[in-house]
Amino acid sequence: MRPDRDGASGELKHELQGHALGVISVDASSDGKRLASTSIDSTIQIWDLENGGARLNTITAAAAEAWTARFSPDGQHLAAGAHDGSIYLYNVASGEKVQTFPTKDKFMMCTAYSPDGKYLAGGAEDGSVYVFDIETNQLAHTLTAHAMAVRSLSFSADSRTLITGCDDKYIHVYDVEHGQIASALAGHNGWVLKVAANPDIGKQQVASASSDKKIKVWDLAMRSVLETQEVHTDQVWSLTWNPEGTKFVSVSDDMSIKWFASSGSS
Repeated sequence: MRPDRDGASGELKHELQGHALGVISVDASSDGKRLASTSIDSTIQIWDLENGGARLNTITAAAAEAWTARFSPDGQHLAAGAHDGSIYLYNVASGEKVQTFPTKDKFMMCTAYSPDGKYLAGGAEDGSVYVFDIETNQLAHTLTAHAMAVRSLSFSADSRTLITGCDDKYIHVYDVEHGQIASALAGHNGWVLKVAANPDIGKQQVASASSDKKIKVWDLAMRSVLETQEVHTDQVWSLTWNPEGTKFVSVSDDMSIKWFASSGSS
């Protein structure tokens, strides 16, 4: 993995080494104490960010079972999207696989938990989105409005809305309780590679990153763009907000990481 740097100073904090092949995804626990990384070496590594980035655990998955992984809100489980058409739930402490959510043989490209821990969603290569009820372990909704691969998912801070980003250039906003599409946001001229809802529950906003090199911040209530950032010279693969929802950091194929305040968060 590449080194991570302090968001305020840009100073190197940790360099995490342990995967034998390329890293696919990383996710931090909600308390910021641990990091999970997935790789094409079929392992999930758990790292201790409080103690120099020491490796806490290695979860060895079967081939194609660990494409992306996300921590549960309580940090006790990891949900891993897989090539083989399932989402696997792992116990972080033991590494044991504790639950399998079948997704009709669809390759899961992304996963997301609702902040209240009630729902787990997975986005598929064919454009389908599966929403599971964690308490009952049952499929709650299958959402099929997208026409191409769903690259990213994000629940709103109040867990009532699910936002999806897709290769069809659209961002869809769904009512989670009823499984109905509420709006479709158009504005990017390339694949929507990442969507991230503002963690401030008082702000109905989502940020999006695209292969068109642009970052946009949207007002979900007004269904409009609050700001557009053109700070990268190549496609923007990912972004995330700070806990206060006032700044975000983005990463691009231009080999840069940008950290800046959002004018839409005032």
